[in-house]
Amino acid sequence: MEILIDTWQAVDEERSALADDLATLDDSQWDAQSLCAKWKVRHVVGHLIFGADMKTGPVLAGMLRSGMNFNRFIARGGLAIGAAPPGELLGQFRKTIGLHRTLKGAQPEIMLIDLVCHSDDIRRPTGMTRSVPETTLLTVADTMKGIGFPIHTKKRIAGLRMSATDSDWSAGDGPSVEGPLASLILVMAGREAPLKDLSGDGTQTLRARL
Repeated sequence: MEILIDTWQAVDEERSALADDLATLDDSQWDAQSLCAKWKVRHVVGHLIFGADMKTGPVLAGMLRSGMNFNRFIARGGLAIGAAPPGELLGQFRKTIGLHRTLKGAQPEIMLIDLVCHSDDIRRPTGMTRSVPETTLLTVADTMKGIGFPIHTKKRIAGLRMSATDSDWSAGDGPSVEGPLASLILVMAGREAPLKDLSGDGTQTLRARL
């Protein structure tokens, strides 16, 4: 099923929704552990700010300082920006709404994947929920299924049949992994926590790959 959306509009909608949710957090919740093992909530927000305005020159310089290790470069950016006070972080994040920039050669769908996944990394541990529009989730899932570096989804779900129980979406062939589309997306991105929402003969195989 082909889904056509205005990707940048979807990005702005998710940024706006997350900003509104962040505004409800107290200081202790900004320091809560996110679903990202090495980041607190504040660092995930720092990462989203960092990733929203990347320019080729600074990225190359940062990569050199990080030994040309992309994950190390990204982690450093999130930690550095995330050290700011919550109010400052929220203000910086709100400024990303309407900012439509990716690195050369990258599609806006990559930005949408990052935003949808990291928004859940923040919401789930802090008790917040959001019903992300189905068209947005379908776009994210369809884009993710074939991605290698840096999130390695293609390898993670190889030989499995991923099927949403709340939407008309599936991918792959093999033992079945079934569950809500939002949870499938997070597990496809490498998160362990949403495995509890999934079922099927392929679930143990997927668990072993995380």
